[in-house]
Amino acid sequence: MEAFKIGDFIRLKSMSKYDINRLIGININVFKIEKIEKDHVEVEDCKDKILFADIDPIPINGIDDINIYYDPIVCASYVAPNEPAPICNTDYSYYFDAFKKNIYREKNFQELVQERKLEFVHEVQHFLIENFHDSRLFIHKHL
Repeated sequence: MEAFKIGDFIRLKSMSKYDINRLIGININVFKIEKIEKDHVEVEDCKDKILFADIDPIPINGIDDINIYYDPIVCASYVAPNEPAPICNTDYSYYFDAFKKNIYREKNFQELVQERKLEFVHEVQHFLIENFHDSRLFIHKHL
């Protein structure tokens, strides 16, 4: 398993142990690392510092990572004068399913992840950042 970096998604071993300050999605056990210190991390939507012993990587399994979506950057199209701009809607579906629709060098992103035997969401984030400069993975904190 790769080491955690700022921006990585993790889960808490016990959410009830910490002061979660989300208005929506309070039961979603996916958090983004904002700061890494010697013995703890600080994450979005939590007031407390979290010990490394209290965090886990998120497995790619369609259960623990179900609230993560992929929002790729859509290239702009040419719009002639007096024509309406095209509407782009965010696809909040499960990121690993959305990977089937994104092709790079004749393989979809799902195949690329499987080829590399990546097991955890933060490893996928690292792969996307290293190859495409941004992971474009987000937490869907739906109602």
